[in-house]
Amino acid sequence: MNGRLEASIEECDVLVVGGGIGGARAALRAAELGSSVILVEKAVVSRAGPMTYVHSQYAPDHRLEGEEMVEWMREFVVGSNYLADQDWVEQYIAEAYDRINEQIVWGVPYTTHEDGSLKYVTVRGHNLGTTLGVDGRVCMEILKKRMKAAGVRLFERVDVIDLLTTDGQRPTTGAVCGAVGVNVMTGQRHVFTAGAVVLNTGPWYPKLHYAFADHCNGEGHVAAWRVGAEFAGMEFGQFAAWSYFNKSFFTPGQAKIQGIGGKFCNAAGEYFMGRYDPIWGDKGGLFTIARAIMTEMVEGRGPCYLDLRHVKQADLDVLYEVSPTVRRAFTEFEVDPSTDLLEVTPFIVLGTSSTSGPTIDLDGATTVPGLFAVGYGTACPHLMSGISGSGISSFSAVAGYRAGTAAVAFGPSTTPVAVWEEQAQQSFAEYFAPMRRLRQIRPVDVWKAIGEATANPTFALFKTEARIDEALTELYRIRDRMLRYVFAPDYQELKKAHEARAYLTLAIITCEAMKKRTESRGELFRVDHPYADNDEWLKWLLVRRGDGGELDLEFGERDLPFDRWPVPAPAGRQPSPYTVPERYREEVRVP
Repeated sequence: MNGRLEASIEECDVLVVGGGIGGARAALRAAELGSSVILVEKAVVSRAGPMTYVHSQYAPDHRLEGEEMVEWMREFVVGSNYLADQDWVEQYIAEAYDRINEQIVWGVPYTTHEDGSLKYVTVRGHNLGTTLGVDGRVCMEILKKRMKAAGVRLFERVDVIDLLTTDGQRPTTGAVCGAVGVNVMTGQRHVFTAGAVVLNTGPWYPKLHYAFADHCNGEGHVAAWRVGAEFAGMEFGQFAAWSYFNKSFFTPGQAKIQGIGGKFCNAAGEYFMGRYDPIWGDKGGLFTIARAIMTEMVEGRGPCYLDLRHVKQADLDVLYEVSPTVRRAFTEFEVDPSTDLLEVTPFIVLGTSSTSGPTIDLDGATTVPGLFAVGYGTACPHLMSGISGSGISSFSAVAGYRAGTAAVAFGPSTTPVAVWEEQAQQSFAEYFAPMRRLRQIRPVDVWKAIGEATANPTFALFKTEARIDEALTELYRIRDRMLRYVFAPDYQELKKAHEARAYLTLAIITCEAMKKRTESRGELFRVDHPYADNDEWLKWLLVRRGDGGELDLEFGERDLPFDRWPVPAPAGRQPSPYTVPERYREEVRVP
């Protein structure tokens, strides 16, 4: 207790929010440097989140330099549609070697050949870059044990709902000095004060009941947004998946399935990905494949299938080893990939695919002093609308290690209690408000309305400015006429209400950013601008919160320094490989 603030007060030098691999590596590094560290996790470390579904990690098998480094970088740069920060890409490739080798020493069981040597392979988006197969859950169990041994204090099942600032303001002109959280099981209030905060809260998705995505709804993103962090890549905030099999079940492991040789064909048996992605073909990005399948179906060549019949049993065994949920699903639904084609039905929704979040420098620092971010909780500068199939977990490890180092150097907090106490009171009042309302609208009603506005095929596949405006009109209506009436009878529903609010905020920011980028690139395809415009749009679109409220958006741009980067970009307009069905071409003037 602290005066009238009924909450548990915890102090530390470095506060890490999110217990994935990036958060674990940040916590371990900060503890190694002698700092007191608290790690807060909304669920349970090693039992939830994207890392528990990881099947491979980007892992160079040797140190790279010179022209060889440039060629490995080129895969990320071309795959990112030339928007990747090449300084980050080079740093990432170089340091991924060190971070993975540390984890090997710690006992993380990466896949090996029969002779015991490590088995380096490629996955989606890479012909040179190598990965190591691993069960992400086992990896996280090892890191969790190391954190406990290092003295990191873990607070699990605590959802961080806001950040604290030294001037008591959001957005702040000061620095971040802690966070406010609530136990999702008991409703207990927590205040964490710290010299620096590292966010590793994962991606943002709607409630899909899709593998790791279900509880990753963007609360960390919105906490950073509220204190004024600069965001980039929001216009690419669109998630695709193609692994809904036989109209019956989902599986994770899409990148690994592509990496072992999975191919996509239509009802006539034609392998079609070469038409949509002449560079990567069947190893293309999730969005590219999902949209290609949908286009085949819209144009009358569906249904479409995944073909694994030609894949060696040894490669299937590796898939099952590092992604055991795939084996369980195939067994439960009586699928034999060595003889059966699997019908695939994709979906496309607003959410993280390869980017969308706070910008960070080479040490993981955001534009707000004292706030660092790593992993999917950032703009993912090494991808930025990219297609790497295993580029997030190793990036999280690299960025986490660097952010942990920089957070320690930022120094302890000296913020007076009275400053953050008022902020904490306000945050708790907002969070618990749904429990004081009459029974009117449930969080599930909000999710349903958002889905109807954004997940329909016309908006998802064939965007125009008019269709984006239609979606925005509905999203603002949901905010103004539904969100304020949401009630929660218990703490689980209260958590869901908070998740819905966070996701809705990010969905609105994303659609506003989609309007601003008048071209098609990566996950963003606009029927009214069906080309990548490298003369006008080879740059980052930036957005931050203004002083007029949570959805007062201020846009800017960042030119990219291709004059000093080793991988050049082509000039002019690059036509999109996607065809537009005739019935949609009639609605707009398509060049």
